[in-house]
Amino acid sequence: MLSLLLASSLALAQAQPLAQRMSPEAAGNCQVPNWSADGNQLSWELNFHDRKIVELWVSPGYAGATPRRIVPVTRGSSAMTAGFDVAGSETVAHELSWAPASLKRFVYASSGSTQDYDLYIDGGGPVAQAAGADGTGAWSPDGKWIVFTSARTGQGDLYLLDVAALEKAPLKLTGDPTASELFAAWSPDSQKIAFVGHTQKGDNIYLIDNINFPAPRAITAWEHTQTRPTWSPDGTMIAFFSNHTDINRFDLYVTPVSGTPTLVATDVALNDDGPAWTPDSKHLIYVKKDEQSFDPVYAAPVRQPSQAKVIATGTVGNGDLDVAKRPDGKVWLAVVAQGLTNDKKRDFKKVYALPLSGLP
Repeated sequence: MLSLLLASSLALAQAQPLAQRMSPEAAGNCQVPNWSADGNQLSWELNFHDRKIVELWVSPGYAGATPRRIVPVTRGSSAMTAGFDVAGSETVAHELSWAPASLKRFVYASSGSTQDYDLYIDGGGPVAQAAGADGTGAWSPDGKWIVFTSARTGQGDLYLLDVAALEKAPLKLTGDPTASELFAAWSPDSQKIAFVGHTQKGDNIYLIDNINFPAPRAITAWEHTQTRPTWSPDGTMIAFFSNHTDINRFDLYVTPVSGTPTLVATDVALNDDGPAWTPDSKHLIYVKKDEQSFDPVYAAPVRQPSQAKVIATGTVGNGDLDVAKRPDGKVWLAVVAQGLTNDKKRDFKKVYALPLSGLP
């Protein structure tokens, strides 16, 4: 049986093209690659740990393209396209969430010229400003709403911002005085929101079934940490990470919207944007924590996770990743890694991309 698995993995490796480097050389570590909804663009963060700076970069999404750095402007606006004074370079800009392709926009969080984080719309100033940090914004698939976490009332609650009325105060969705709500994720129909409820007893996954009548219900009720929920593209399942079995490792789970979570993989790397789905909702793509094998990327069939196989990326020291269907009709993987297999120099993490094929 082992020989058959090894042969299968070797065949997949031979069929798989080597990854292409997408990010230019930099003295910082790339993280959180994020394809746009149509796969035409690719963003990533560039983390300079020593300087405590995080830059946000957006690229046309092909090897050799020139990316642009996203720098926030410092005054608010009610229009998505207005621009004002540019913030200084010593800022943090991160947590990008793409709007639908038709809007050609994204939302992100930044410290701007202060230490009080706000949400920004690409090409414009901060939105929904208030005292207290705002972050982890998520643009709805229909383009109408942005959900985000805000500490404006002293507690991390979820708020809903109407994209057509950015000048209006956002609607408060949650208000549990014993919890903070974060990492909100939209269902594909833009009607439901999965999120993490953080309490002193632990973090669990919750679901708002209808944003018009927000009444959160628990999806998990486990100890320790359940985090980073993501929806399957068909809207029937939610994947998330959990360390409730062993606090020293994170495992990958999937659950129906109403049902019992099942284990997909153990000891996986915590992907900052949550578990990555293939567009057909049949596979989850993740990094297995295995230093001896240089942290390989795996593809697991959701219905048969025991059939998971290594994806031969040609990269080593893999980390954050994302998956999208691109205009060429192929499913592409973007992953940050220390370098290619044959690289003699492996220093800062860079962004690589390759088409996926031969999935189990």
